[in-house]
Amino acid sequence: MPREQIAGDSEPLETATELDRAGIVKRGSAYKLAKQGIIPSYLVGPKQTGVRFRRSEVLAALRRPAPEVK
Repeated sequence: MPREQIAGDSEPLETATELDRAGIVKRGSAYKLAKQGIIPSYLVGPKQTGVRFRRSEVLAALRRPAPEVK
């Protein structure tokens, strides 16, 4: 299956399932973290209902320290 790309970027967009298969983050967790704004995501498709991720951005976001809770 061909991977989607956003114009101007050479890194392909991946599905949550692909991130799960790569052992980066579970599929359901990817959607939850994206909804919470913890990891970056992109809406794709004619109705903007598909969600895709860039692996490097997800990994960078997961490496960031958690904010302190007061």
